[in-house]
Amino acid sequence: MTSGATAHKPQVLHGYDDELTALSDQAIDHLVYLHSGDADLVAHREFVVWRAQSDAHERAARDAEALLGAVGETATARQRDWLNSAAKPSRTTSAVSPRRTRQPTSFWGGLVRRRPMVSGLVACAVLLMMIIGGVRESGMWARWNADFTTETGQYQTVHLPDGSVAHMNTASAFSIDFSGDVREVTMTSGEVIFDVAKDVDHPFIVSALDGQAMAVGTMYGVRIKDDCAKVTVQEGIVEVRNGDGSALRLSAGEQAIYQNGQAPELNVDADLGGYGSWQRGKLIFNSRPLGDVIDEAQRHTSGRIVIARDVLRDMKVTGVFETAALDDLLQSIEQTTGAGVVKLPLLTVIY
Repeated sequence: MTSGATAHKPQVLHGYDDELTALSDQAIDHLVYLHSGDADLVAHREFVVWRAQSDAHERAARDAEALLGAVGETATARQRDWLNSAAKPSRTTSAVSPRRTRQPTSFWGGLVRRRPMVSGLVACAVLLMMIIGGVRESGMWARWNADFTTETGQYQTVHLPDGSVAHMNTASAFSIDFSGDVREVTMTSGEVIFDVAKDVDHPFIVSALDGQAMAVGTMYGVRIKDDCAKVTVQEGIVEVRNGDGSALRLSAGEQAIYQNGQAPELNVDADLGGYGSWQRGKLIFNSRPLGDVIDEAQRHTSGRIVIARDVLRDMKVTGVFETAALDDLLQSIEQTTGAGVVKLPLLTVIY
């Protein structure tokens, strides 16, 4: 089918119910629990039985082990970190989603029990600034005119007229124009992974900021954050260009980054081990700074999350968390570090 064909209207599908994806999720859940410190011999035996059910189960288990092996989470390492943190302040944490629940620290109780942080007046001012900042940064004005949008915490799969598929992350927006010699997609916010239908006569171009990512038939993702765009290739080859004509060709497993007015560059520090994990409802971090972790988590929740102390931003975090249960992430930070977490109706402060 050529790009000019409009045999069917784009379809929006909710969720990812593919059998292999479900098995992958189950395998990850098993392994996260086995490394949580709460698992007993019965849980280990259950996983052995689970993975022996079929070749697909075994393949999912091996893929999950490879993924979490890159994360590097082990019970021994975690216990060592906990002992070290008890003896002296630590700037590294290895965290996994906790199985036990814990009541969130109240605002005033947390201030009295831990350390002075901010007065009520300053807290209100911070809250107001965060709300205003969230409105300004959301790009709502550009989103109004987009063909497809997702709200915060919403995810969609869109089937495009040419047979391509667009997997939309939270708070994303894009428009399409397939009427000419090229298949044009214009992104205004967020992140989308495109599974491009092959059509050598009609290149597939995704425009973001002042740059473009072009392919014929492949799979790649484009993400906009502030004045920066990232292009990540999962399959095939993608050419990235920006406004001044500078070009960079990417292969599978590579990521380019560019800003307005700057040539695209290969991002050699990209952590691609868990790329696209949000499609399975998960966030995966491998020794990532807490500042980056909170920036990612912020995209999946409407409430604002603020790190009040700069020293905490560089603290390394490792773990697997559910996008639908980000309180687990906050609890892990509080339980495995010296940081406190204060939860207000529209604002969470890590201090």
